[in-house]
Amino acid sequence: MKYNSFYFLLFKGQMKKVLIEKYDKAYASEIIRRSKITYRELIEEADDIGKDNPMAYNEMFALAFVAPYIASEKKIPPETIQEMMRRSLYSVKWFFSLFDLNTKRGKKANKKNIIKYYKWYTPEKEKLYPTSFKVDFEGQPYEGACYYRITRCPICTYTKKLGVFELMPLFCELDHVMISLQHGVLHRKGTIAKGADCCDYFITGDREWNRKNLKCLLLELDPFMS
Repeated sequence: MKYNSFYFLLFKGQMKKVLIEKYDKAYASEIIRRSKITYRELIEEADDIGKDNPMAYNEMFALAFVAPYIASEKKIPPETIQEMMRRSLYSVKWFFSLFDLNTKRGKKANKKNIIKYYKWYTPEKEKLYPTSFKVDFEGQPYEGACYYRITRCPICTYTKKLGVFELMPLFCELDHVMISLQHGVLHRKGTIAKGADCCDYFITGDREWNRKNLKCLLLELDPFMS
């Protein structure tokens, strides 16, 4: 992939804060210094998935946190990497909170990039970039649902190649965090990282989900309410 330092520079402050808390300032500074070099190498050695790929940011984001793990020779435990990721996401909470998944507009905005990618990844693009993300909408629970599936993930493939696949479940968990910051709930059956054939995304608003849960609970208590 073509190198872009945006995500590393955006989150290095949060990563360093976590490292200072867990270790000390000198170690934190050294790991961040090494991570910057490692991040560039990771990006440049990753499979080319197209410089105009609408989903390339997903891999660049993930590799920003793979970098300190590799730079520390795995001496930083996955739990600390997870804390870095969580803190980093919450540091840009303001951005995610611009979208409200309880609204049609919010759901449309969430799905917009996936639809853009689906249209971008033509058969011709697949020939050029055969390891890129593969997306479909099979199994949609109802018409107009905020739903999609990822059936091929270059992040999974690359982390296996790098020998850091243990980080993948942490990246998958972040999907729940990002969606919660948009006032939503992710209902998921499985992920590629845990052996499923796809990562499924069925997203509802948190208020919408709470209302449905309450209705189900009331029906269990009094079935005649229906």
